[in-house]
Amino acid sequence: MTCRRIPHKTRGRCGAVLSGEAHRTLATLIRDYQARYDDERARALLWWSSAPSPEEALVRAFYDWEVSGEQPLRRLNSHQFRLGYAQVGRALQAAQRHLPTLLGATDFDALMSAFSTIWRAEEIFLDATLLTYDVAERFGRYRGLYPEHVYLHAGAAQGARALGISGNRVSRNQFGSVLGTLEAAEIENFLCICKSDLSPDLLKH
Repeated sequence: MTCRRIPHKTRGRCGAVLSGEAHRTLATLIRDYQARYDDERARALLWWSSAPSPEEALVRAFYDWEVSGEQPLRRLNSHQFRLGYAQVGRALQAAQRHLPTLLGATDFDALMSAFSTIWRAEEIFLDATLLTYDVAERFGRYRGLYPEHVYLHAGAAQGARALGISGNRVSRNQFGSVLGTLEAAEIENFLCICKSDLSPDLLKH
């Protein structure tokens, strides 16, 4: 999943305003995050996983989509704003030329590696760490390939550091018995969205 920008009036909150700062625990933060984002997450996962073909699944994986109208509209995720539509479009076209390679990946790590290899081979020299993860996570939903580890980059890395955790590819069990029960992709999303609310003491409760 890809973390969303939080409206300014609620920035620093990953969910509903809690009754009191003293009662903020990791469990309540997760509860409020899920209450706010679970419906959106479910719709997004269904959109990516239910594509009618690999070709369509690959296109869907590169963008956020507004599907409320008759014709779905593709939009850049906030992670990819700095790359722009032209760069993201070039990366998509390169991936389309190597679709059999992507379909041959047998796990999530191999899928991420395949995307990176394709863009290097096609000489698309873009700073694409987030794009690689986001696209692999989305296309992986269609393929049934899911992250087994939590990938830390950008906002997710900030959230992990706030909990006292560092690294690039981290086991879920490092996030404790509460947060670590979520699937790896959801932990990544939670860390990104809730980074301003996190602190090391939350893992002790």
